Amino acid sequence: MRQSRMWLTGGAIVALSVIGLAGCEGNEALDAGKEGAGGQSDARTLELAWMRYEHPSQAVVTDSTVVQQLQKRKQVKLNVLSVPQSNYDDKKKTLISTNTIPDVMLVKQEDIQNFADSGIFLDLTPYLDHMPHFQKVIQEHPEINKNKMDGKLYGFPLVTKWGMQGGQMPVIRKDVLVQLNAKTPATYEELYQVLKKMKEAYPSSYPYTARAANGLTATENLINPIAFGFGSGYTNPTGAKVYYDPADKQYKFGPASPEFREAIVYLRRLYKEKLLDPDYVTATSQIWQEKLGSGKSMFFIDNIGFAAGFNMALQNEDPNAQYSVLPTLASEQGMRRSMLYSLDHLGESYVVSSKAKQPDRIVSFIDWLYSPEGSALTSFGVENVDYTMTDGEFRISDALLNKFGDKPDRFRSMQSALGTGYLGLALYTDDSPGRSFPSPTEPIVWNEDVLKEWQDGTAFIQQFDPPFNKEERQRLKQLRTQLDSYMTQTMDKFIMSEGALNDWSGFVRQAKAKGADEVVSIYNQALARAGN
Repeated sequence: MRQSRMWLTGGAIVALSVIGLAGCEGNEALDAGKEGAGGQSDARTLELAWMRYEHPSQAVVTDSTVVQQLQKRKQVKLNVLSVPQSNYDDKKKTLISTNTIPDVMLVKQEDIQNFADSGIFLDLTPYLDHMPHFQKVIQEHPEINKNKMDGKLYGFPLVTKWGMQGGQMPVIRKDVLVQLNAKTPATYEELYQVLKKMKEAYPSSYPYTARAANGLTATENLINPIAFGFGSGYTNPTGAKVYYDPADKQYKFGPASPEFREAIVYLRRLYKEKLLDPDYVTATSQIWQEKLGSGKSMFFIDNIGFAAGFNMALQNEDPNAQYSVLPTLASEQGMRRSMLYSLDHLGESYVVSSKAKQPDRIVSFIDWLYSPEGSALTSFGVENVDYTMTDGEFRISDALLNKFGDKPDRFRSMQSALGTGYLGLALYTDDSPGRSFPSPTEPIVWNEDVLKEWQDGTAFIQQFDPPFNKEERQRLKQLRTQLDSYMTQTMDKFIMSEGALNDWSGFVRQAKAKGADEVVSIYNQALARAGN
């Protein structure tokens, strides 16, 4: 079985401003392959405004090695525009709604579903026969075809050749467990008892915290792993209030199940006893990292890779401080299951503005990024400068290693400077350098543990949305506008307010009246049509 995994680690946010988003000047060059006088190709530089989010663990550098090499090798100058991930969705939606998107922009699949019908994105379908590298990638990753809408493809998806598996797994301060002589929790009830001990020992702390991230609110990110762990679910990766049940292989509305209510009762108990961060609703990724990296909080269920960064930060003050990943916790009913991130990153794609000049040349350039040469550059840097390959073995150059020797996260600092990787400028990324890079060993061990849980059926990879037709897309927009708003207003009330849970049946009736069952029906119809 092909395994494609990604590992992300925590780090500092470096915000870069977005400027000049209108279509770039200088895009009137001839196609790169057109022959000029004397048989030489016309090498006039193509300038592209290229926008993506900046992840907290890897700063975007506008003059990175990759940016410089692309101009040298392909005569393409990337004006890289970045927005901190916490603000990216808002900025992206503003640009889409005002029809002022840059030449190339990273979006999610739901953005394509919601806005492609307006004509704002270039339809890539007519160009597919002229993109040999991308066609080969599609053959190797046929799930890309799920991104098509009515048979048309509008985005170049991010694809992973090799990476490390991440997911929403429980992570706890192991050193504090030892200090408190507490048993490592194996169930949610045992976790509750441990959180109580942490609060008693550190009264000013709120042991459990959550964050808004990946396009989901902090409430959604808080509820999702708990509800799934209890045997139900809350949202899918796009935030729609349905979840894919791997046991029944269909979508369901979680709050209709007793297991979901049990999960909310559990979170209510944590909130009431001040074991859950009372500011979780407004917690950004940056705030969340600060709390977990300083000892204000000591437990989370989120991307496990962040724990390595927290360990480095904490160990500067206390060498014994250590986060550790727990095995999947069991509910009171004996359910044990956790969620892993989607296979590859196919839910994220670069779209090309339909107003961009020289679309043929832009598409040809992006196709090259999927080629062996393009993938190597955007994954590793420059061969024989940044790395060497001997008998298929990758080795980072000593000069590059030494350059980042004083950085807390040397690997991500290196990728930031190079502009490489999934969080850089790669579309077909190979994160195998992470295996050989001299960084903390915990992520490698955690990765192996997570893979074991996936293989034994305890951890499940999140599913992409099935492809919807135009009528379904329009109806989902209408339904989600009213249903999502109602759910958002209600869920925090159940967690925070005394007595709110007494009218749970009324809440479920209201949610269904606002279209919950119809949303489920649309999802399952599209799923059946896709043959899943």
